[in-house]
Amino acid sequence: MSVPSRIHPRPAHGFTLVELLVVITIIGVLATMAMVGMPKFVEKGRKVQVLAEFRELAVGFAAFESENNRPLIPYGQREAGQDTVYGNKGGEFSNGIVVAVLGGVGENLPYRVVDFNVKDINPREEVYTVFKLADKKKNGVGADGVFYDPWGRPLMFAVNAFKSSNPNAVLVDVNPTNPGKNDSRLDTMGLAEYSDTKPRDEPYVMWTYGKDGMKGGEESRGKRIPPYNGSDDVVSWK
Repeated sequence: MSVPSRIHPRPAHGFTLVELLVVITIIGVLATMAMVGMPKFVEKGRKVQVLAEFRELAVGFAAFESENNRPLIPYGQREAGQDTVYGNKGGEFSNGIVVAVLGGVGENLPYRVVDFNVKDINPREEVYTVFKLADKKKNGVGADGVFYDPWGRPLMFAVNAFKSSNPNAVLVDVNPTNPGKNDSRLDTMGLAEYSDTKPRDEPYVMWTYGKDGMKGGEESRGKRIPPYNGSDDVVSWK
């Protein structure tokens, strides 16, 4: 009768140097991929934020125009039948006017109301939109009453006046000599005009030039009218 041999357990071994180096290399590659992809992920998230803000603002614009039966523009612009652009750097009208009108003028607001006769546009001081406050003047309304995009620049709006408040004014499709005056085509002073898209007969539009703050993409900087596709811009009509 044979005696069964004893089975000795195989001693456990740790990782070899080669195995450790392989693991470290894999972790390094994954970390590099994550670091490279993170900026794109962040920028995509910011664009989603902008589009969400556009949708909320569109509801406010629509409610205002439906209730007041007139566009959200100052009296002088209404009287002239001239389209109005808000938020353009160095332009005549701050987008804070849009914030003040849609947000309603009242006490204890968490932001300052721009120095403008808001009652001229919103005489009943109705509230059409509740604005989110901006963190460090990004993605919301700052303490100065200006609406900032996620990159820290004022959002831009254009509102179609369509026809003058003068009952004798005649509405045309396009005014070739004075764009945006007494015509259906929304004029944005070229600020929202791209070679592959631009506003048409919308009552209002919103847009931002994105992270770089310049209209169009890097590859089209030399073009007088750059394309929208390929850029980091975000628009409400496309």
